Amino acid sequence: MEILRVPPYDLTVNIQVDEPSTDYPVIIRDMADLSISTITATSDENSIINVDLPSKYDGQYEVQVYENEYYYDVVRPYVDPNTKGTTATEIAEYTKNEQTARAIIDSVIRQGFYYKKEVIETAGLGADYLPLWIDAKKVLKVYENNVLVYDAANPDDYERAFEITADGTAIQQYYSGTINRNQGASLILPLAAADTDIIEYYYRGFPRTFDYTIVVESGYKVIPSDIVKATELLVEDLACGKLEYYKRMTASYSTDQFRIQFDRSMFEGTGNIIVDKILSKYAKSIQTLGVL
Repeated sequence: MEILRVPPYDLTVNIQVDEPSTDYPVIIRDMADLSISTITATSDENSIINVDLPSKYDGQYEVQVYENEYYYDVVRPYVDPNTKGTTATEIAEYTKNEQTARAIIDSVIRQGFYYKKEVIETAGLGADYLPLWIDAKKVLKVYENNVLVYDAANPDDYERAFEITADGTAIQQYYSGTINRNQGASLILPLAAADTDIIEYYYRGFPRTFDYTIVVESGYKVIPSDIVKATELLVEDLACGKLEYYKRMTASYSTDQFRIQFDRSMFEGTGNIIVDKILSKYAKSIQTLGVL
């Protein structure tokens, strides 16, 4: 079930239970990082409990009531349907068309224009940086070798703090004073046995081969204005029946046996050349980071 994350962000779901006026333990699991929160909900006289879902991020949530599990997709629309209609029928119609338009845009720009919680699994390189591939905005948690070493919710409880670099390309450890960062792994020579105290080397930053699990906020806090316009154009096309690919993309047509040949662009883009131009600046030539 898709729930639109729009102001005033009242994301309440109604769940049918067995007994009225009864307390039910409810587990809400964020499927992004599998974090859970537990609440107690009291059913009303109709055996309905109300559960409030998190509204800060776009994502999928699992709600568990005893053995029953319910899944909800919390999604911020590219255009708020409530601002495009005055009656329930108009809002419902725009909601349907916006959902389709958003799906078309997401098929071209696969990362979409959402604001999500994402998990990064990586290994240290021996430098003061951990390179990023996604558009991260804030570090929420850092696990080093499966040990929580930073939590943005309680930063004073940890010795280290982490942040996104100013250019958004990496994660770095926060330092308050002057520091000359390591651009690569330091050379560590083996030490010979001696009768004197052993000199130990203490790693700084992200040691090589150390495992890291990092939870970040990523994506778009605000929908870009040109994406709003592109969505509005597609919704208008859908409402007016203009997205008829067989009329737009015909390269040749023969009346004998009705032989029709379509241009290859039929299978690319959104069907609206203006929208395609708008989306072109957001397209990535490489969708998945790998080794060539």
